[in-house]
Amino acid sequence: MAESTLASRRKFTMAKAQENLYALNVANMVCDVDTQKVGTVYNPYTSKGVVTDSAFSANTYNVGTYSQDADSLEINRRAVWSEIVGEYHLMSSEINLMQNRGVEGGKGISQVIDGYVLSLPKTTAGVTTLDDASFGGSADTAITVGSGAADGIDDIINVGTQEVELGNAYGKKFMVVSSYESKDLKGFLQSTGNMVMDEVLRNGFAVGKSVNKVGTTFSGVDVFQSNNITQTVVLGIATNPTDGDTITIAGVEITFVATLSGGDAEVHICSTVDNTAAELTEFLNAPATAVAEATDAGIAAASQEDIATLSALGLVAVATAGSDIVTITTKGVVRVSETLTDATDTFATPERYLVFGEYGFINLYQPSQGMSYEEKPVSGTDGKEVFLRQFYNATIWTRNLVRGLAIRVN
Repeated sequence: MAESTLASRRKFTMAKAQENLYALNVANMVCDVDTQKVGTVYNPYTSKGVVTDSAFSANTYNVGTYSQDADSLEINRRAVWSEIVGEYHLMSSEINLMQNRGVEGGKGISQVIDGYVLSLPKTTAGVTTLDDASFGGSADTAITVGSGAADGIDDIINVGTQEVELGNAYGKKFMVVSSYESKDLKGFLQSTGNMVMDEVLRNGFAVGKSVNKVGTTFSGVDVFQSNNITQTVVLGIATNPTDGDTITIAGVEITFVATLSGGDAEVHICSTVDNTAAELTEFLNAPATAVAEATDAGIAAASQEDIATLSALGLVAVATAGSDIVTITTKGVVRVSETLTDATDTFATPERYLVFGEYGFINLYQPSQGMSYEEKPVSGTDGKEVFLRQFYNATIWTRNLVRGLAIRVN
């Protein structure tokens, strides 16, 4: 291929991929986004100045000591997308396949970054999490959201506004919800006779290419819909599965087997349920890794398609043997199901962590020069590897912790 053709495609693909990167995720709409900085960034303003209130005749005032401890963040995360495209497919495709795959890679990277950023309110120490106790219920319990209950979606938005404004965050606010809460909000607006909203309820407000703002502002809050908010779900597994039992996560089916059959995504049933749960956890955390079968081991790797699905979710699984549970956390809202023989072994109701706060309380660093697109020859094949990478990182600076919330719902 002529160098000029490759250079032109590289330039076009990177431009389209970056367009998708900036247009297709909610994080770019609600964060303080910096596309210039690279390396390590610092935020030294972690302390508060001391204010002395006294009569004008007083000759003294209090002097605070400025904190020398600066917040810092290294822009060292990277989201990488790659796949091998065969020469035959390149020749037989009616579209510019390499260019198409590169652009699709930008979409995938966009969603991975979105999931990471939207997980920060849950995972950052110092950010308040609202739960059912905020509505007179039990502490450390998710809020069961409805469209008209005492802890309905309207109440959640109002309480969230109150919470951040108690931290003196009086600027414009946003909320990121899943499709479940979006449905509840639309139901609330419809049930309260907001007929002027009909067109918006049908179509949403398009922001960018596929970022939807649900309705107009509600109580002064812009509501965005995303399936990239953090979800946790607990699988109860107190009894060893039966050969052929399955669990399904985001459409990926994992089968428990007495003996590995050579199929994809199989987990060997071990001598104890705790060991089987440990093998399941190992599979979920590394779905591309196979483990040879033994008494208490055995995993068949997932298919490439399923590896891509689970990897994009940033899935983390933790087995708690004493409690007979496996806790699965994803940077994305997904459906789960099971066909476990023991009816008492099942998934609990998934919980989601909505994001609420003042615009810009999360800082996203996504340097434009941190994107790279390459087409690499692959040894032993006539294909090429399409490679796309974006360096990034995000944080909630110390002084911004009170400007946002995570809201735990189910």
